[in-house]
Amino acid sequence: MSGTFSSFNTALSALRYNRVAMDVASGNVANAGTEGYARRQVVGQATGAPAVPAMWSRWDLNSGDGVQPGGIKRMVDPLLDARARLEHSASSFLDARVDSLNRFETALAEPGENGVAAALASYQAGWHDVANNPGDSAARAQLLARAETLRAAISGQDRAVRTEWADQRSRLSAAAEEVNQVAAELAKVNDGLRSSYVAETDAGVLLDQRDLLTMRLAELTGSKITINPDTTVDVTVAGQPLVTGNVAAAVTVTGATELADAAASPVQLLVGGTAVTLTAGEVGGIQSVMNTDLPNYLTKLDAFVAQLVSDTNTQHALGRDLDGDAGAPFFAGTTAATLTVAIIDPKDVAAGDPTKGKLDGSNATALAGLDMGGRSYRELITTTGVLISSANRGAANQSVLVSQVDASREALSGISIDEEMVNLLAAQRGYEGASRVLTTIDSVLDTLINRTGLLR
Repeated sequence: MSGTFSSFNTALSALRYNRVAMDVASGNVANAGTEGYARRQVVGQATGAPAVPAMWSRWDLNSGDGVQPGGIKRMVDPLLDARARLEHSASSFLDARVDSLNRFETALAEPGENGVAAALASYQAGWHDVANNPGDSAARAQLLARAETLRAAISGQDRAVRTEWADQRSRLSAAAEEVNQVAAELAKVNDGLRSSYVAETDAGVLLDQRDLLTMRLAELTGSKITINPDTTVDVTVAGQPLVTGNVAAAVTVTGATELADAAASPVQLLVGGTAVTLTAGEVGGIQSVMNTDLPNYLTKLDAFVAQLVSDTNTQHALGRDLDGDAGAPFFAGTTAATLTVAIIDPKDVAAGDPTKGKLDGSNATALAGLDMGGRSYRELITTTGVLISSANRGAANQSVLVSQVDASREALSGISIDEEMVNLLAAQRGYEGASRVLTTIDSVLDTLINRTGLLR
């Protein structure tokens, strides 16, 4: 289209375009604090000659016919979003595991005067005291008291393992409930996205919600996301479908609520009725602690207790007490949960050698020199310390990666008030320039119509 009046349409298109640009910029500023909101940008599109020429006319000039909004673009990068979901799921796994292990490490009280290592050393020293003065009932009573302190310290660690396991079991159930809630919300968003795709309406808000929900699912479960051509997403967890279209599968947790019952009734996470073990996400971290870290520690603690009981009882049986009787079992039980001090009366401590009389302390000396599982316990504590330290380093390193990815996403999708102010001013000046074009054309036409040909 050419001619003087066509310039009105060109200026009008510029007014409309810059008005949309100002609306988009103001919308960005308004949502600067909205979680999950991705920055919008208006796409300008030149209006040129028609694609299909008219039958009896042609486009005379190539000057175009102004500008029009070609759409509102969400400033996102799908590949960067996928990387962010991957890194966040790994970070959630490590953080969940580290939180539990750090809390458990505090309960161990190692190294420290209230730990098992200190109690074991004190108990062995008690046998030295008895060996130095076999007939002293106070030394024997003190030995029994130190044995009870050792038992209490071991029982405290056993209780710490079981308490942490029960806490993680409750946390697993709570996480499963959150997964169900987020999956159900995502299924509803999928339904809206499909309708919006069919109707060809703007789905920016729904897409923001979709990305936010898929990120949360990745943090919880390490889920895999597939984006469909209609902008909906399908979500799988450990190969099992969690969200397909507008349908969300149920996630449930079954099994024991106490560690003592876990062997008979294993804890299972079910996705759509299928048991899965996750290796990423918060749920995966919880499963790792419940299925591996805590049970492994308790198994090794029980092995230490079994050696402590075996070494003490075997050597104690070779001695004689103050009545001349053979030593009875000093400890009862073979695990940290069942360990008790079987000797109650100080005179029943078999400190002497059968051939040297009841006031001999040879057997007490032999007992004081036994390892009693001390080496295996030190190895257990050292191994656990290295494990927790390594987990903390891994979580810290992963946190750096997450920060870098988030910074890249923020640079693309985040709202900069300064940048939006520049966009607003640019749109404002463009609007003013289009208005000036209208004023100029109006002045030209006024001269042409009202003043040309007038005689003075």
